[in-house]
Parts: sequence; C-alpha cells; structure tokens
Amino acid sequence: MKKILLILLAVSLLVVSTAACTGAGAVPTAEADGIVPLPDVIDPEEEAPTDPNDLVHDNDGYINPDLGGDNSTMIAEFFSVTGVVTGMEERDGLRRVEIEDLDENPAVLVLNEDTIFPFSEDFAVGDMVTGWYLSHAPMIMIWPPEYSIDVFVSRMGDERNIKVDRFTVWEADTTEGYKLSQDGMLAFKVNEDTEIVLADGQDFRDGSLDNRNIIVIYGISTRSIPEQTTAEKLIVLFENIVPIG
Repeated sequence: MKKILLILLAVSLLVVSTAACTGAGAVPTAEADGIVPLPDVIDPEEEAPTDPNDLVHDNDGYINPDLGGDNSTMIAEFFSVTGVVTGMEERDGLRRVEIEDLDENPAVLVLNEDTIFPFSEDFAVGDMVTGWYLSHAPMIMIWPPEYSIDVFVSRMGDERNIKVDRFTVWEADTTEGYKLSQDGMLAFKVNEDTEIVLADGQDFRDGSLDNRNIIVIYGISTRSIPEQTTAEKLIVLFENIVPIG
C-alpha cells in the first residue's frame, strides 16, 4: 500500500513540474526541447521532371499593352536568336551551327530537313545569322543553349527586313487590309507585286492569310508601333494538324 502511494505521489509531482515549466496552456516547441523537426515528406509525383521534353526553356516575348484586346496579352509565336557563326558540324543528320551573340554568349542553332531558308543556305564562319524557333517549343536546359530552328536567315542584305509570327486581322485597321503580328509589333498589307508562296514554293496568292504563321520579308516601314509596311514576299508556313477531342 505504501509503495502504491509513493508511486502516485511521484506521478503527481511530475505533472506539476511539467505544467510549471511550460506554463498554463502553453505548447512546448521543438526548439525549446532541442528537437530537430523532420523535413516535409516529398510527394514523388511532385518531384522535378526527368524527361528532357519536360524541361522547357522560358523566354519572354514582347507584349504591347497599348494595343488593347487580345494583342495586349499575346506573346510572339516565334522567338529569334542572332549571332556570329563561330563553327559548324554535321551530327546525326543535323547541321549544328555554333554562334556567339552580341554579348559573346554562345548558342547552338540546330538545322534539320524542315528548316526554311528564305534567302540563302550558304553561310560561313564570321557571318551574322538569325534563327527563328517556336516560342512554346520544349528545350533541354543545357549550356550553351540549343535551339531547334524553323527559319534560318543568312545573307539577307541590309535593305531587307524579316518577321516570323502568327498574323491575323488588325482590328484597329478598317480600310487597308493589314494583318497584325501576334506580338503586336508589325502590320503588313499586300499589293499586286507581293509574292505569296507556301513553304514548299507553291503559289498561295489566292489563299487565306488570316491566323497563319508567316515569314514576312519587307523593306521600308513606318516608325511606329506596330510598324506598318507593304510586304515584298510572304512565305506561309505549314503547321502540324492537332487532333480535336
């Protein structure tokens, strides 16, 4: 009986002592008790992707907030990278063009059988070139960056300009029939002298240009946003068919 009373007394003293240390209603913290909290459990489904196609290069396009409507929230369908050719090689049936941009940052432009050359396929080390690639195309995050090029521009000439983007009706224009680029930076119209072809060279003079990816080659333009010009040549790009449903 005495042993039982002693045990009950010891338990009572222990409870009182704990309450005195922590305070009424207080909850002891891990730091106060010298306990190192365990890290959060990682959900395997939320781990970083290991498929290279899931690693997407991020690049901001120009957004023109002054145009209003859809044009204020859309980015360009194509981005471009420009630099001086420093080397080239053939690998796995692809032409790999090494360049350095104006800030001496290296990059690799990968040309394939579908790459379009609006001017010349000839280029050499020391030439200034530009590659256009889809803005939403997946890219492996490596250094130097590699771009899968859809349109490759070399030896264009100073008197010419080029723009690659998706074009649609310019809602602000009601008379001239201008098409406006998705990034809101160029509006073009055509006349009887404008050459209009598909990517394979077929005549497309009677085809629709609305909501199409187009290479626009032009000369003089207005100093405005968007630039306004009469196109010298249009090359309408083929696009992959996306199944519905």
